[in-house]
Amino acid sequence: MNDNRSLNSRSINHILEVGTPYPLFESYLNSYSEYIDIVKFGWGSALVDSDFLRKLGLCKQLNIVPVLGGTFFEYMIYHYNFAEFLRHIDLYDLDCIELSRGTIDIDDSIYCSYIKNLSSKFFVMSEVGRKTSNPELALSPQEWIQHCEISAESGASLIILESRESGLSGYVSDGGQVDSVLLESITARLPIDSFLFEAPIKSVQTYLINRFGPLVNLGNISLDDIVAVQSLRKGLRSDTLLTLSPGFQFDTLI
Repeated sequence: MNDNRSLNSRSINHILEVGTPYPLFESYLNSYSEYIDIVKFGWGSALVDSDFLRKLGLCKQLNIVPVLGGTFFEYMIYHYNFAEFLRHIDLYDLDCIELSRGTIDIDDSIYCSYIKNLSSKFFVMSEVGRKTSNPELALSPQEWIQHCEISAESGASLIILESRESGLSGYVSDGGQVDSVLLESITARLPIDSFLFEAPIKSVQTYLINRFGPLVNLGNISLDDIVAVQSLRKGLRSDTLLTLSPGFQFDTLI
């Protein structure tokens, strides 16, 4: 990373930005920047949000890492090419890149070559999981593990486990239940701080914090939930109060 905050591998709060009006976006970031590590501009919004450049500039000003969502990468690869994707990365002067193949099929060897190509220069996040509700197209448990391992072996700095903006996909069922067996299998193979769990809904955030601890990396958090997530991390809500030790000293609040 260059001018942006160097990302630690633990306790990352990854915010999903999909068109918040700029005055509100500015207010949230100015108020809570200490709790925000990454802002992901999802859904290719960089190409349609007239305030994107202002938002990008504010992130850099506040030392928050901006990143384009994995769908932006897939869009560029599918409709254009890898060079065009890189042109936009350079245009926006980004240090962090998210790669995914949740919508389009990319062969393992080609996908890994993208990670290897980029990892020497960028902080690369590789998303694992399919963006579909069709069970026939879902990854098998072994494929989840394999895709995580090859992402790590190819040089990805962080592996994102898919649950989409709804929080009801990927490792989470459409009824909101975490696939605990799948997560245990995946996290048994790689260190927990290798992962960023997409977790926009409270029940999943609570599960992950109670299971993996308050420093677990959480993704796709909405701006208006950032304080609520920090309260969960500190054991200040009933959901985590009984499982976590006090997360701060009282004199820090004075």
